[in-house]
Amino acid sequence: MLQSKHGKLTILLGLLLTAFWLAPVAAHAQSKIGVINMEQAVNDCKQGKRSQAELRRKAAKLEEELKQLNEEVAKLRKDLENTAMLLKPEAKLAKEREFERKARRLNDRRRDAQQEVREAQRDAFAPILRRMQGIIKALGAKGGFALITEARTALYFPQSSDITSEVIAAYDKKYP
Repeated sequence: MLQSKHGKLTILLGLLLTAFWLAPVAAHAQSKIGVINMEQAVNDCKQGKRSQAELRRKAAKLEEELKQLNEEVAKLRKDLENTAMLLKPEAKLAKEREFERKARRLNDRRRDAQQEVREAQRDAFAPILRRMQGIIKALGAKGGFALITEARTALYFPQSSDITSEVIAAYDKKYP
């Protein structure tokens, strides 16, 4: 009789422990998780495409400017190499200084151009990213998501969890 009560108590305790351990698993099984490729979302929305086109125009303009400066430096170098033996020391020194000045100007302009492109990228995409976060929060709340994460940080996710295209569509609808 005592063994029977002890056996029933053990079984009941085992059932309670099993239910306690399985409850979080059942809760996680019902949790909805979304994954977004943020880079794709920012680049593929309409505003992102327009910003990229503007950045390409700006980069092409800067590349053309750098190409002209590079050609001027190359021409000075070639001229200096060809005429160095024929020039008086003062004239040769003046040409070397002119070459060094142009080469420094080219390097400075190249560094400035890289900085300009980085700043233009930041200025173009930061507002999109900020608005995109609002869209994601609204989609998460409306869609009942427990978690939405960046695709690059997830080690695995089923393709059905990818909501990037939904985020892009919602962004384009709100910010055409």
